[in-house]
Amino acid sequence: MRNLVFDLGNVLFKFGPDEILDGLFKDPLIKRKLKEVVFKTSIWKELDRGTLSFEEAKKIFIEKNPNLKEEIDKLLQEWKNYLHPITENIEILPELKENNKLFILSNFHEEAFNYIRRKYSFFDIFDGMIISYKEKLLKPEKEIYQLLLNRYNLNPEETFFVDDIIENITAAEEVGIKGILYTNPESLREMLKRIDAL
Repeated sequence: MRNLVFDLGNVLFKFGPDEILDGLFKDPLIKRKLKEVVFKTSIWKELDRGTLSFEEAKKIFIEKNPNLKEEIDKLLQEWKNYLHPITENIEILPELKENNKLFILSNFHEEAFNYIRRKYSFFDIFDGMIISYKEKLLKPEKEIYQLLLNRYNLNPEETFFVDDIIENITAAEEVGIKGILYTNPESLREMLKRIDAL
């Protein structure tokens, strides 16, 4: 039996800072600044790692950018509402489950993960999940892949990891997991057929 491991952001859920900012703000300068001072920071990564709480991160963002306080408040309050499932990929999960074990391996904040976990029942189909904030580890750190293999007793040669970022795929392959670089739903289906998972 194969083990199919899925990333969340941009594989099972749409996550695009530009789309989020476009939905919340009109001013191009504000959007550009927020992208730099929120999404592209090490603080955002520490949220994913679970070493900063959402409130702590918000405080730091605002302390560093007091002139953007209102915008940062709005962004942090509403960004998770833009995490929409990629329907075509969610729809194939029950079919995949018939002959494979399914897992999630993803970098995700606690608040955002709890929000989507409560909102969508398809999470129940998975056999296990490794979420960065719970483990204090991030992709592409080798330890997070090793943790997946060890915790669920997976044979790396029978394990396939679907991610949209090449560095994360490369790191998985370094511990023996087979990588599938995600680009779109159609090519994902093709690749899953090629390995007889579908």
